[in-house]
Amino acid sequence: MRIPPHNSQHAADLQKEINKANRRRIDQWHAAMRRDGRIVLRTNLVKTFALALVCWLFVGAIILMFTVTPGSTLNPMSPDFGGWILLLFMLVFAIGLVMFGFGAVLWTFVFPFMRPQLVVSRWGVESSRWKPGGQVRQFATPWSGVVDIGGEFQWRRGAIPDALIVTITARGAAVHQNALIGKAKKSEMVTYRVLRELKARPRDVLVFLREVHVAHTAHR
Repeated sequence: MRIPPHNSQHAADLQKEINKANRRRIDQWHAAMRRDGRIVLRTNLVKTFALALVCWLFVGAIILMFTVTPGSTLNPMSPDFGGWILLLFMLVFAIGLVMFGFGAVLWTFVFPFMRPQLVVSRWGVESSRWKPGGQVRQFATPWSGVVDIGGEFQWRRGAIPDALIVTITARGAAVHQNALIGKAKKSEMVTYRVLRELKARPRDVLVFLREVHVAHTAHR
């Protein structure tokens, strides 16, 4: 795993995540790989619907706020105008309504039916989703094309823990991609970010992928 030498804090945080990996679960995955030649990491529907619920709560709260706020206070031509700060404040919430509304629809009606999954096999790594007619590959690469298995963080504030994102970097020539909209761009290197909505914890997935990658690289 390549860590930027100047980012020692990132390296330290990533190592803490690796140290907390569930060794028993990882060993079970290795056993399944030896037995079946592959493992399938599926979407966690509980996590998906929890995200949907959070989005709907925000949507409801914003709509309620707009409902109880008199329209005249947002009209600069009205004597009841509440000021430009209030108008700007409400515009920000309007943008939030669009964003959370999109997330609510995505997590409630789209994601549960697409059911993305990650397949790790002796051949390589493949991410796919369901659509009418069967599974569609979004990202796939053999182990020979993988350059790096890494991790990056989505930094958060307050008491909410930072979110670890597992990344797979592979040579573009060895990667199969299928974009949701349009055609996937071809590049020399492709970095795929593994979904956090899988049932498995990201740190367990990170350690497992690294170990499988090292094992297959050693046998080349």
